[in-house]
Amino acid sequence: MYKVIKENKIIGISEDYPKLLDDYEVVEDIKHTCKDYEQYNGEYILKKDIPIDYQNEQIRQQRQARYVVESDPLRLDYDEALAREQDNAEQLKQEWLSSKDKIREELPYITGERND
Repeated sequence: MYKVIKENKIIGISEDYPKLLDDYEVVEDIKHTCKDYEQYNGEYILKKDIPIDYQNEQIRQQRQARYVVESDPLRLDYDEALAREQDNAEQLKQEWLSSKDKIREELPYITGERND
């Protein structure tokens, strides 16, 4: 894995030796792979070094997107069943809440110290 460095910032990562047109420093990194890095504030840094607040905001956005697609339609079904006093309202409520719980379980927030 190779890191492309300019002005002490990692601006590119590659599994292969990069062919560059400009005058950049290329450093081989034998400890990490490209999957260990993520782009943050215009440079690539190790995922473990990305601030927890930033990562949790990314998780919140991912959750929100999934709620819109997966949970919100179930909530609308529940609301309608409740308004119409249908017998299946409680079942629809449980399906809706279960879908939210599943999303929260699959996308947990980061708390405390990481063990990276």
